[in-house]
Amino acid sequence: MTKDFEMFNEHQQDVRARTDSLVKAVFVLSGGALTVSIGVFLKSNRLPLNELSLMALKCSWWFLFTTIVCGVLMLSTIIFRDYRFGERWRNSLRGGLNKNTSGKPGKLEFLIIFLGVVGVSSFIFGMLGLAYVATETVMGVST
Repeated sequence: MTKDFEMFNEHQQDVRARTDSLVKAVFVLSGGALTVSIGVFLKSNRLPLNELSLMALKCSWWFLFTTIVCGVLMLSTIIFRDYRFGERWRNSLRGGLNKNTSGKPGKLEFLIIFLGVVGVSSFIFGMLGLAYVATETVMGVST
């Protein structure tokens, strides 16, 4: 049984490391894309944008901002959940009752999954929007 616990712990550490890597990459990409696009499109000699491109650009900025907020909230929820787990574990080591050891996902797990799905989805939509604006701008400048 100890071998199973070791394998489980290694698996959980691997999943957590992959999650951390993905969140860091999304933070860097969305923050960088947001910063660069704001700098490019708000400078004094900016490129011309039609109404649809301008609307797509604004939506993309909000999507990328939502990505960052969801990532921060998701990581904060994970930290809070893990802190609560540690306190329950400490309580059980002291001989207290161990609450919620059923293994079923709780409300915090569903919140973490929801924030993750919204964050990744908004990241994809934000990047697609920026790609659309960039291609429309290049097409408008070249004609």
